[in-house]
Amino acid sequence: MASANLLGKLLAAYLSTSNDTLAVSFRAHYAATGSPSASVSTRTLSPAPRIRRKPASHRLTSATFSYRWFESEQRRIIQLYQCLLRADWIASDTNPEDFLSLFSGHYTYCKIHWASKKTYLVYLFKLLTDRRYISTPKGVGRWMIVSSHFVDVHGRLFTHLNSQRTPLKVQQTIDQLAELLNAAIK
Repeated sequence: MASANLLGKLLAAYLSTSNDTLAVSFRAHYAATGSPSASVSTRTLSPAPRIRRKPASHRLTSATFSYRWFESEQRRIIQLYQCLLRADWIASDTNPEDFLSLFSGHYTYCKIHWASKKTYLVYLFKLLTDRRYISTPKGVGRWMIVSSHFVDVHGRLFTHLNSQRTPLKVQQTIDQLAELLNAAIK
């Protein structure tokens, strides 16, 4: 309470002596309301409401992955696109240019409709980043990029990507898909 009294006295002194716009408007308000001086209430102020920050899984970015050999080996990304399309893991109306732009390292707002299980998506991008075929911009995590550019068949964003398990039934298939982007294999 003592700090509130001190704050009230300091604010009252400021309002009565300062000539800036805020102080003048306060004095005019107090004069119009019949207050004898520009005194300030010394009652306890309530704290400002806390702003809840969105969890990292809900933040979006327009950043994309950078494919190490993007300039010379774009055909590999197109092969990955075609395999995912044939397996019905991405929607049939997915634009190949949109898919290619996800590996360009440039900013984009495209969305890819992932039609398969979330664990498959997570494991694929875990392999691609762990094997360093693709990289992320500094300060942007792989799951932020994946959740920003991939949506489920209903258009909803994927969340909790880092807590997915390895899909044992299709692990070998996803390993082969990831190896499509390995430019060391001719």
